[in-house]
Amino acid sequence: MNPYQTASMNSPHDVHDAPHGVGHIVPLSLLLKVFGGLVFLTVLTVAASLVNFGEFNLVVALAIAVVKASLVVLFFMHLRWDKPFISIIFIGCLIFVGLFISLALLDSGQYRSSVIKQEAPGIKDHHTLLKAPPQ
Repeated sequence: MNPYQTASMNSPHDVHDAPHGVGHIVPLSLLLKVFGGLVFLTVLTVAASLVNFGEFNLVVALAIAVVKASLVVLFFMHLRWDKPFISIIFIGCLIFVGLFISLALLDSGQYRSSVIKQEAPGIKDHHTLLKAPPQ
C-alpha cells in the first residue's frame, strides 16, 4: 500500500488516495514571496491614493485590490492547487459581483450633479431643514 493511501474504518478494503484533512503543503519561501508582494501592493495602494488619476481613481484602486485578493485566494487559500471546478465556481461568483457593481454604478450617473453639489434638488439652504414647520 502506498504511504499516502489509507483505508477507512467503515470499509477497510476501499483505499483512498490521501488521508482526509491533509491540505497542500506550501513552501515557506513561496508564502514569504506572496507576503512581500502583498506588502508591495499595499504600499502601491497608498501611493496611488496620493496621485489624482481623475475619473480612473476607482479603477486603479480596484485593479490593485483585485490583484491582492487574487494572491490571497490563490496561495493562502490554496485555490491554485485545488480542483478546477472550485476555480470555475469562484470565477463565476466574481463575474456576478462585478455585474452587480457595474449595474449599480450605471445608475449612479443619474445623481452625480446633486451628489457633487452636496445638496438635494429644491433645497436652497440646509438650515431650512432644521427649522420647525409652521403650525
